[in-house]
Amino acid sequence: MNSHSYEITKLEMTITLISMIIGVGILTLPRALATTVETSDGWISIVFGAVINMFIVFLIVRLHRHFPGKTFIGFWGDKHIGKWVGKLFSVLFLLYFVILIAYEARTLSVVVKIYLLDRSPSEVSVLLIFLATTYAVTKGVQGIVHLNLMFFPIVMMILIIIIVFNIPQANIDEILPIAAEGLSPIFMGVSETALAFLGIEILFFFLAYVKPQGLKATMLNVGIGFIAILYLIITLLSFTVIGFESTETITFPLVALAKEVEIIEGVVERIEPFMIAVWIMSIFNTMAIIHFLATKIVKDEFVKQGRLSSIAICLAGFAYVITFVPNSVQEAFLLGDYISYFGLGLTCFSLVSGYLFVFFKKKRNKKEKSEVV
Repeated sequence: MNSHSYEITKLEMTITLISMIIGVGILTLPRALATTVETSDGWISIVFGAVINMFIVFLIVRLHRHFPGKTFIGFWGDKHIGKWVGKLFSVLFLLYFVILIAYEARTLSVVVKIYLLDRSPSEVSVLLIFLATTYAVTKGVQGIVHLNLMFFPIVMMILIIIIVFNIPQANIDEILPIAAEGLSPIFMGVSETALAFLGIEILFFFLAYVKPQGLKATMLNVGIGFIAILYLIITLLSFTVIGFESTETITFPLVALAKEVEIIEGVVERIEPFMIAVWIMSIFNTMAIIHFLATKIVKDEFVKQGRLSSIAICLAGFAYVITFVPNSVQEAFLLGDYISYFGLGLTCFSLVSGYLFVFFKKKRNKKEKSEVV
């Protein structure tokens, strides 16, 4: 990937990061926290998870300052052991992205089947979304970024409507007393919230398109903070409007919150179809980003002479097959848990490897300079 073909501004990078992260997590996080923490203090875990991810973002940006204009894979170079390490990370990230997009597609099919098109085969809805993401990939990084910029205000608008119209119905007693069982349940929920911010790994690739002087973590962490506030509000409303015990059993609490909204009595009484339609825009953004990165990895590292569109179609075919490997919704969510932990582990492994590479490279350069003197 070459940063000179198209340059992403700090604001565009932040919006792209937000669009990537909020895909599935915003639908399922309240339930995940309720079942993991087993108390209404799960919302506090979001704060700790956000801080952890802000630190990871800081480390990723700081690492990229050592190789501006290159992706994480590209900075390993094409000589000696670096070439093979780069290939290893190419395979790991490719595997991760393909399975992740399959999981996102399966979640999309479940939501569409339950709330929109109950008689339409899930295979059709998944096929259509893959056709859409494949087309988006052919437009390159500029097209992907502009899609995020276009859909972001619409997604935020519907979320704000859901939040504003649910606040008057909130029953604060549902989250009281705070930390009644101590801090240990809260810390148990940190892993869930850390996984809900998964998506920051795209910075390993998209920062290659950011100008060297724009490689700062501040704006990106503002985006992480924005997501944290959004998660916090949605989780608190789920606990206080729907009820903590009900949140534990509802698959998608955000949709349940949308059902509580009645904007104009007798005229606009059901907003959840609009909410689902807008959420599909959000999940499309997430899938388009993942599909694009997987395609670029294959083209840049394995099939350099291949056409971008052909590679994107092949990857969509593989992902389509993986989408329906889980036999139930529960198995699909279990796959989501596995791929989330894999993604978190891959991010940490990449950071450790990257900093070790920089350390030994500096040490070698220093030794060479001393020998010359």
